[in-house]
Amino acid sequence: MTQTLLAFDYGTRRIGVAAGQDNTGSAQGVATIPTPTAGAQWDKIDALINEWQPDTLVIGLALSGAGEETTLSRLARRFGKQLQTRFGRNVRYIDETLTSDAADTLIRESQPAGRPITRRRQKVRDQVAAELILQTYLHEQSDT
Repeated sequence: MTQTLLAFDYGTRRIGVAAGQDNTGSAQGVATIPTPTAGAQWDKIDALINEWQPDTLVIGLALSGAGEETTLSRLARRFGKQLQTRFGRNVRYIDETLTSDAADTLIRESQPAGRPITRRRQKVRDQVAAELILQTYLHEQSDT
């Protein structure tokens, strides 16, 4: 049975979101949600949950180089618990260390040399990072 998943690249200023399915192993960025104030993101997340009807929500954790929890990973875990409480979906966590850096590299490689990453591209970066989180999760699941 095919499962639909939403992945979140949690940040204190923006949350990147990607959607995918386990049978294809693919992911696509679907939203960048600004978080100007606490709780501002819930209406947009609710709309995405209603649109995609995911079975599982995947949250990226920015762990330290030694694999230890960081302030941001603890905030991401809290966000995941809120998602689970609000939407009653399975929540899974995956190490997303360096996904934003990898997303920056992908974006840089797709544009002319010397062009800075603009605000518009920053929104895309968050979605690309969420795609990488979801692809990593799907790849790890296919190995088990």
